[in-house]
Amino acid sequence: MNVELKSVHVGREIAKRLDELNMTKTEFGKLIGVQQQHVNRILERDTMETKKLYKVCQVLEMNFFALFCKFPTNVNAYLAAVVLGNGDANNNIGEAAILSEIEKLKSDVKHYEESNALLREQIQTLRDNLADKDELIQVYKQSK
Repeated sequence: MNVELKSVHVGREIAKRLDELNMTKTEFGKLIGVQQQHVNRILERDTMETKKLYKVCQVLEMNFFALFCKFPTNVNAYLAAVVLGNGDANNNIGEAAILSEIEKLKSDVKHYEESNALLREQIQTLRDNLADKDELIQVYKQSK
């Protein structure tokens, strides 16, 4: 899988999100369990420990990890199934998606079978018409 990584200043991105949420540094600090002076340091730094960033993601309801790289849609769907299924890729969301796809394919197969049957009927009708035409030609030739 070819994934393009980006350099992200985590502190600036957190500051942007705080602005979007109209959240003060004090409120943010309380939610992540640090004093305001530490919040200032967090916002100045371009990096952050993964566990802390995970906590920030939860508090600010934003996936900051996604800023570093974009995954293909199918990977995002798989990751969503894992995350929403509490780490289990074989969860109801994944199963529902698979069942939905199976139902769609069944519907497609049924449609193709119906089309096939209709085409077979049309072919038989054309063969019957051709046989009738040949019979008429024979009758015409005999009448001359």
